[in-house]
Amino acid sequence: MRNINGPPLGVVCLLVALAGCAGSGNPGGQSSAAPASSPSVRAVRVVALGDSDATGSGDPTGQGWVGRYAALVQATGLEMHVTNLASDGKTSDVLLTEVRSDPVTRQALRSAQVVLLGIGGADLNRGDEDLQAGRCKGRACYTPLLRQFGRNFGTTVAAVRQLAGRSTLIRAISLPNGYPGAGNAFPPFITPGIALYQAVTERTIVCDAVRKYGGGCIDVVRAFNGASGTGDAYKAGLMTKDPCCYPSAKGQQLMAKLLYRLGLGPLDS
Repeated sequence: MRNINGPPLGVVCLLVALAGCAGSGNPGGQSSAAPASSPSVRAVRVVALGDSDATGSGDPTGQGWVGRYAALVQATGLEMHVTNLASDGKTSDVLLTEVRSDPVTRQALRSAQVVLLGIGGADLNRGDEDLQAGRCKGRACYTPLLRQFGRNFGTTVAAVRQLAGRSTLIRAISLPNGYPGAGNAFPPFITPGIALYQAVTERTIVCDAVRKYGGGCIDVVRAFNGASGTGDAYKAGLMTKDPCCYPSAKGQQLMAKLLYRLGLGPLDS
């Protein structure tokens, strides 16, 4: 999610198989260490990429939708080994650079049977700064950023598909509209129209790109905010204002379930 309250940078890494945590990151979001332990030959290797939208922020358990999704799949009898390379504040251009040239990221993707993507919030931070400073007005502060996000994300998914192979399951989340019901947690210069524009535009970008390369995407705007995209997800218990403005444990679990319902593709066999 966007850096409204200035969360610290860091990489959250997770092993889901009742194993523990592995992997780390260095400043700037670059991965610097491979998982500390090797999964068994029967394990399904899952790699998560993104910003704080994929680290588990907002979930007191720290699992987030990534860990919760892996737990749902593991309940079918598959052993899951998850490496979460997401980090707070990572933008789509940094992620694209990692996928193109970071050895740890590329190695992880080559051996992945499932790739999970959750990014987009951090890309909006510069627009917030420009709008607050009066350098632009309304949507104009975000339109060029969203266009660049679209180019970055589409290229990233294409590179992920090439590295991971045709049989790898690619899944992505879109981001909810965190404005309705947020109150003072959202900065005053953000309007309902701007927030809806951001959420709907990023949903289109993410889902179109992932589907183009044979993956699946969940519509979190609709799931959290209803068909109009303007419903109060906080009132429904799906989002939390502390920290602002992330899916709560309940919201993260819903996202995991929606991802799981997309099916397991080759994993079913």
